[in-house]
Amino acid sequence: MIRTNRVKTMTRAAIFEKREERRALYISRFFISDYIGLGVLKSIISITFAFILGICAWAVYHAEDLEEMITAMTLEGLIELGEQTLGWYILVLAGFLAITVTVCIVRYQKAQKRLKGYRSHLRKLMKSYQEEGTAKEQTL
Repeated sequence: MIRTNRVKTMTRAAIFEKREERRALYISRFFISDYIGLGVLKSIISITFAFILGICAWAVYHAEDLEEMITAMTLEGLIELGEQTLGWYILVLAGFLAITVTVCIVRYQKAQKRLKGYRSHLRKLMKSYQEEGTAKEQTL
């Protein structure tokens, strides 16, 4: 006999699994610290690559001026230029990492909230099967 309540619950759970498989179910595999750490690591790699690419693009655009400036600089001037570049890199990195941590925390919390509903559907389903099992035992 088909139980409509059970079919509805199964359908809701299946829809959630299909729709949220990439987001909520993926995120739920991690502890929050691990998820944030993974996000930070991805951001560090991306930001470093983008910063180096940006410096290269700027250097190509200002190649003549940069060549004249570097030939006229002393060792102390080059060290100062390196320190300024490193300072800008750290500033950009810190800003983007703050954004990354915030986004990761919000995503994790939303995923946990969505998973509560999914777990409640699974509990209803399990309870339905248990009730059916006890009803069968009583009839025997």
